[in-house]
Amino acid sequence: TKGRMPLVHTELKPETERGSERRAEPRYLVAGEVRLWQVSPDAAFSGHLLDTASTGFRARHGRLSLASGQLVNFLFCGRSGVARAIWTRILDGEAETGFRILPGDLPL
Repeated sequence: TKGRMPLVHTELKPETERGSERRAEPRYLVAGEVRLWQVSPDAAFSGHLLDTASTGFRARHGRLSLASGQLVNFLFCGRSGVARAIWTRILDGEAETGFRILPGDLPL
């Protein structure tokens, strides 16, 4: 549809080729939009996916106040659910966050 970026998957190198990478599951580089929202504060925001895995994803967004441990609802490429912000770093006025997808399908 107009204005949406297609999702493109590229598998990242195995852990042994990534040096000190601590993730055990395969990750996939992506380019696409993710919709995020929180109940408190009641606000939706969007971001750009950077990579995905079966249990998490990484996204760049403008919510500079998002802190580790906070929960968000998410929607991207037909996947939806609740995720916990594991870490957030601020780069050039944008936030980059690593999210862990929580088990189950319970929206906030």
